[in-house]
Amino acid sequence: MAHNYYDKHKRDPEARAFYKSKAWTKCRALALDRDHGVCQDCLKERKITKAQTVHHIKELRDHPELALTLENLVSLCNPCHNRRHPEKGAGPAEKAKKKRKINVVKAQANPDL
Repeated sequence: MAHNYYDKHKRDPEARAFYKSKAWTKCRALALDRDHGVCQDCLKERKITKAQTVHHIKELRDHPELALTLENLVSLCNPCHNRRHPEKGAGPAEKAKKKRKINVVKAQANPDL
C-alpha cells in the first residue's frame, strides 16, 4: 500500500502517467523476465528474493531519455527498492507500524537465587 500512497500523494502527474503506460508495462515485464523475477540486490548477497519492483538506475526525472532502456533498469524486492530511495520515506501506514513496534527485553537468570 505504500506504493499507492506515494503514487497518489507525492508522484508528479507526468510520472504517474508514464508508470501506467503500456510501454512501461511491457518494458517492466522484459526487465523482470531478464532478471528471472529475482531481486538483483539480494542476489548479490546470495539470497533469492522475488522482485516486485523495476527500478530506474538513473532516475526517470533526471534521465527521461533512459526511461525505457533495459540497461537502466534493475529488478528489486520492495525492501531493496526502499533502500535505494530513502528520500521517499514511508507512508502513514508504515510510520504507524514502526511506532507500534515493541522491544522485548529478556530477563537473565540470577544464579544467586
